[in-house]
Amino acid sequence: MPKNLILGLLLASITTAASIADRSLTMAITDSYDEEFTAKARSNLRAFHQNLSKGQYAANGPLIATDFHWNYDGTIILTRDAGITALTSVVETAFRDLDAPDIYNIVDGDRAAVLFWLQGKQTGPFLGLPLQPDGRFKARSAEYFIFNDDALTRDVVTLTPISLIKAQMQGQVPVAEPSKVSLPNNPQTSPQYRNLLRRNMISIHLNANTRNTSAIRELASVDVEVDENGSVSRGKDAFVDLVTAHSAGKGAFPEKAFHAFDVLADGQLGAVSYVWHGVQQRAYNGMPVKEGATVRMRGMLFFEFDNKGLIRKAIGAYDEGVVNTTLAGTGGYLYP
Repeated sequence: MPKNLILGLLLASITTAASIADRSLTMAITDSYDEEFTAKARSNLRAFHQNLSKGQYAANGPLIATDFHWNYDGTIILTRDAGITALTSVVETAFRDLDAPDIYNIVDGDRAAVLFWLQGKQTGPFLGLPLQPDGRFKARSAEYFIFNDDALTRDVVTLTPISLIKAQMQGQVPVAEPSKVSLPNNPQTSPQYRNLLRRNMISIHLNANTRNTSAIRELASVDVEVDENGSVSRGKDAFVDLVTAHSAGKGAFPEKAFHAFDVLADGQLGAVSYVWHGVQQRAYNGMPVKEGATVRMRGMLFFEFDNKGLIRKAIGAYDEGVVNTTLAGTGGYLYP
């Protein structure tokens, strides 16, 4: 079983900078590489969304631990049976014939990150939205996994762009055609190279918290491709905006603090799971500034690296709707 190396000093600096007191999270950097365990984890990980696309939800039961813990877009679901029941209920109600192909599967020790498409057509009420005349949707979703000793999924955090999907269903946002996706070729790299990727990813939010954008720029290639919720651009300026969550909150939270609680490196791919924390300083979607109004939002970043360890492609995933629901007092997306 791969062992986690806990970077206590680094965790302390990130937690202090982020000013997050609700819960002390550990940043686990998985440094060992157990080929047998990793192969089993990869197989289980790939099967999860394949089963979902086939409508075989119960087939995911053997892939998850009995003490399953699922943060499903902010709703906590405990135990394997409850997880399968919840998944089946959502899909059978709103997402029958859902297609969920994986874009990236990143496995690093006993942790994993997945970026995948959610695409299809609404078939029933979706989180308060009645069935729409068209109801088509296509958006990227992301998940963060922790495996147990048997490479079964013990913990999952799901991050769905709910506000974007609802806007698509209502015809407010154009919907692209469904994608056919093949996982990229990702040959394994040396431990030294993967540690370089981890160090570079760790430094992103450390530098974001000290407003050292020059150091962040040095982590990306000159023509880095940047994709934020389907909006694609190129260059280091766009890269800095993405990883510092410049667009999240639409300018109402100009000073964000970041807590990157895990980074994963796999071949030439990487992922960061993080939370940003900010106090409202400007109006947001017609909501005036409210003294002390605070938002905490989860996000994930996915990277492709070049041979020198520079980021050549970056994709961000988060749900903008969390800002609205938090400020309105109707929800949020917090720890755990």
